[in-house]
Amino acid sequence: MHKVRTTLITLLDRLEKISDTFGGNTVALLTVSLLLAAAMLVVNDRFIVSTREKTDVLSMLDELLLETWKVQSNLAIAESSQRGYLLTRSDNYFNPYDNATGQISQQLQNINTLLNHTNLVKHAEIQSTMNELMSSISKKSAEMSVTIDFAKKRQFDKALAVVRLDSGIKESHNIEILSRRFEQQVLAYRVELEDKRNTMRRMMRWFVMACPLIFVSLVVLVIRRLLRELAEKANLYVRLTDENAEYERNIQRMTTTLQRQALQAQTNVERERYQLSRELHDELGSLLTAIKMDISWAIKHLKEDMPQVTEKLKKTNQYLDRSINFKREIVQNLHPSMIKSFGLIASLQNLLNEAGGRNQWQLDVIMPDQEMLINETLSLIIYRLVQESLNNCSKYAKATQVSVHLMHDEQYIKLEIADNGIGFDMNSLTTANTGISGMRNRVESIGGHYEVTSAPGQGTSTRVLLPYLLADPS
Repeated sequence: MHKVRTTLITLLDRLEKISDTFGGNTVALLTVSLLLAAAMLVVNDRFIVSTREKTDVLSMLDELLLETWKVQSNLAIAESSQRGYLLTRSDNYFNPYDNATGQISQQLQNINTLLNHTNLVKHAEIQSTMNELMSSISKKSAEMSVTIDFAKKRQFDKALAVVRLDSGIKESHNIEILSRRFEQQVLAYRVELEDKRNTMRRMMRWFVMACPLIFVSLVVLVIRRLLRELAEKANLYVRLTDENAEYERNIQRMTTTLQRQALQAQTNVERERYQLSRELHDELGSLLTAIKMDISWAIKHLKEDMPQVTEKLKKTNQYLDRSINFKREIVQNLHPSMIKSFGLIASLQNLLNEAGGRNQWQLDVIMPDQEMLINETLSLIIYRLVQESLNNCSKYAKATQVSVHLMHDEQYIKLEIADNGIGFDMNSLTTANTGISGMRNRVESIGGHYEVTSAPGQGTSTRVLLPYLLADPS
């Protein structure tokens, strides 16, 4: 610190001598200050532009790697669909094959566009490797296309003969080698660019630190009385920077707790539903039962003297029975009591048996053999997902077969629900579909994944992946 202060004082003394040579002309000093400021902006702008260009190239390299990985993935899907069709001869493999090959073409165009960028055209090794890779991919695609064409013409012997040739295996092996080499070259080039960018950033930091020091020294000579104001502004800047850093830390902490808060929010909702269901069961149930007993008493004592009133009371008693049953359905929908009494698996089995019998479905059910030790709110979410999906099947699907598969490991719970109903157009889904959007929001708010696939005449499939949240020990 003492050395820095001594250097600063020496610099100020020299600047004062320079000022004396200009006769202490404030305008001249101010002109020098402005010229220095302009030079700082120009040089700093060049640093920023150069750094941004390198950052853009790094992003382009990342995009190039991503497109290459997508090509490999779609190539594997296309080859798997080709093999699957030749083995099973099921037309269901054509759609994923066509989708994969179409995406491969688009991704190769994207790669070609990226490679034509000025900074990548200069890199001969990357260009050469990618050209070889694209050539091998084209040969492999041609081999699969010929095979599929033979298969579509029902010339399966010719298709299998093409598959048995070594060319496809050689090209697959060559694609793997070239992909690995290309990835290594891109990563090496990326490291080189990152080193250059970091060097540029260090130079920019030193420049930003050195030039303001000289500039401030000149300004001090011209307008010393503003030194305090400048210091206050600097302190304000530091304080704002610290506050901004603190805000960012708070946001990060809040982000990490969103899943827990979302689960707690759903827990609170379920707790309120449970309390409401208990109140309806206890208070309203007692009132309805008491009214039914009084009406029964009145019917007994008035049936001889007032037969018309008795008939009216009997109808009222029937309406009351329907009200009691409706109250039971509301209580059950608000909070399925079976989960707390018998567990999630038994509750789901009961729900499936009732829905299957009511709709005359052919059920395919796979459940864990033992009860899962998971959070009670998570159990309710799973129950409501199955309940809502079965309601949709009953109301809209016109299905005859329904499958419900519930599986889990130590980290995740997987739920799959499918039917053979009439299906629907996925493009017709809007925010007005509160059932599906509500289920998706419940799942995604606790860090899960919700996916619905359907098409007219092809049934509906729902896949849910949830985190395995252990039950609260308390």
